[in-house]
Amino acid sequence: MAFGFRSRTGPAALAGLAALSTAAVLLGPAGTDAAAAGPAEQAPAQACLTMKDMTETIVDGSVRDLGGPYPHSVGGSSTYLDHLFDPAGKKVATLYGKANVPMTLSNGDMAEFSDERIEFSDGVIETAGFYDITNAETGTWQYLPAIGVEGRYRGMVGKRHFQITTMGKSLNGWIELCPAGQSDSTPATPSASPSSAPATPSAG
Repeated sequence: MAFGFRSRTGPAALAGLAALSTAAVLLGPAGTDAAAAGPAEQAPAQACLTMKDMTETIVDGSVRDLGGPYPHSVGGSSTYLDHLFDPAGKKVATLYGKANVPMTLSNGDMAEFSDERIEFSDGVIETAGFYDITNAETGTWQYLPAIGVEGRYRGMVGKRHFQITTMGKSLNGWIELCPAGQSDSTPATPSASPSSAPATPSAG
């Protein structure tokens, strides 16, 4: 992407580069102190974990209607920024999402594809996949395949389950993850949050 900067190759520019090079030698690598002060990378979890009884608030987003109103027409797309909360109402993650409606299912329902990045304070989970958005609007539980890519969740795979409570505003949800090789690839039956104890992350 161009930002309008122009090339500088004259004497003044060369002198400036020389000064910067000298400063770099004297001061050492940039950002050393900041890196040292940053949080340490958390070791990946060694056992399966479940984050249950979560709620999700859609903070804002952007919609593109193409071929008809989104999400009821093929061609529509959106971006969205959500906050996830634990059962106590504490914010635990920020979700950055992209979605589009590329096709109609054989039963006439619309299929939406979502791609998400969920940032917790102790790691990052990404999700991607198709789901029946027409069915989801009725409050039926859906899920997206999930994978941990940073921190505590790195190398873990599982599912992010969600239930739309108010379209475009709020959802219920829970996340299940297991270390690679320990996951159950059988699709879970859509239901309310599981009864197992949660592994609630700290605030993001």
